[in-house]
Amino acid sequence: MATSRSIKRAAERKKSKRAKKAMGEVSNKISKMPKSCDECSAPFIKGDEGCLEWKIAVYDDGPVHLVCPDCVPDNVKSQE
Repeated sequence: MATSRSIKRAAERKKSKRAKKAMGEVSNKISKMPKSCDECSAPFIKGDEGCLEWKIAVYDDGPVHLVCPDCVPDNVKSQE
């Protein structure tokens, strides 16, 4: 018979596996993120203060689009 301790450990293992899988998926998507603007090819510098103004669009079917502040459409800028 299973004790409550073994049931709890099994639940924790399942939870840990799901968390590791989710982290792997996020890490994979980050590694596939573009290194420059999709519109004008301006380089994306991660440590730069201006990187906070860039827009990232992630779609369910997989592609990730990165757009610099100069190329962001006016209708998107007005939504902020």
